[in-house]
Amino acid sequence: METLLDFVGEIYEASYKPDHWDHVMEQLCSRFMQAKSGAIFIEDHSSNTRSMIGAYGLPAAVRTSYRFGMGKYDHTFKIQSRMPVGEASQVTEAERVRKDHPFYYRLILKPNDIGYISAINIYNDEEWHVGIGLHRSFSAPPFSEQDCKTLTLLYPHFNRALRIHREFHRLRTRQQSLHEALSRFMIGLIILGPDGRVSYQNPVAETLMANHGGLILKNGRPSAHYPDEDHRLQSMINKQRNIDSQDIKSRTEALGVHHPDREMNMNVILSPLATEQNLVPQQPGSVALYLSDPDSALNLPASAIQSLYGMTPKEAHVAIALTNGLNPSQISEQNNVSVDTVRSQLKSIYSKMGVNKQQDVIRVLLSTGTLA
Repeated sequence: METLLDFVGEIYEASYKPDHWDHVMEQLCSRFMQAKSGAIFIEDHSSNTRSMIGAYGLPAAVRTSYRFGMGKYDHTFKIQSRMPVGEASQVTEAERVRKDHPFYYRLILKPNDIGYISAINIYNDEEWHVGIGLHRSFSAPPFSEQDCKTLTLLYPHFNRALRIHREFHRLRTRQQSLHEALSRFMIGLIILGPDGRVSYQNPVAETLMANHGGLILKNGRPSAHYPDEDHRLQSMINKQRNIDSQDIKSRTEALGVHHPDREMNMNVILSPLATEQNLVPQQPGSVALYLSDPDSALNLPASAIQSLYGMTPKEAHVAIALTNGLNPSQISEQNNVSVDTVRSQLKSIYSKMGVNKQQDVIRVLLSTGTLA
């Protein structure tokens, strides 16, 4: 029993460390069920896919092929879908399957030496079907009643751990999507945690700081080049960190930071982040810094402009060049085409964007905010 309790800890560890599920299945198969192989199978009804999140004793090719379509031929999983949740039993004996489902026998059971399969459903609802399947060789004895009782005993722990796993997966996916969106932000974005250190910065912020020098990071904290401006910056950051979350609206401040090698200053806008209003979960005391440099070219993603307005690649690059302050003559020289060609491209751009002049192209692109 003590060994089983130790194993329960392994199950819960896998709930937040997905790579640990393989170790859980190895322990379950070798230490408790005397199984040659096994896996946790998931059918996601929202995406209509089947996959394994933890496996032991199965070749990598089997896991990959199962994920990319072979899972639809899993006859055992179909049998398992009719079983009650939380009750383990032996569901497959290869010799019985050979006559009724020869394709499944030849494709899965025989080449992988699977003579007996014991299974248990962890979830089976409108959201997903999750089950554990354990395999024994043709030469091994069938799963006993005691084996099935052991697996049933572990059901509540797998149930809770897999639900936690699901929620962590959703959070990771959401965070990845948000970071991908933030990376396309057209201005620099730095998020400071409650300790004043950078917890996130998008690529635009990195580029602006590398090119300007008026603002840099020292030991993970933003710092201005000139001491007097740095003193003001630190005071503003501390003020923003301590603003009451209930009184957070319109409490933004701005600062221009300079560098001797740059004619224009970099603009820094500071704003506290409200945890209940922000898309990215933040702790109280988090602060956002929005950076812009009037002297830096904007890195607008051409592919996004093409998608939004139906432009050709050349038209998108002309629109970007226009936004970065180039006139038609300069664009023609840069692209090694005639001015008439550029003007023709501009007419097409106006039509696709629904505008009438160059200033409108610039205004629309700058006001887009993010291009995803």
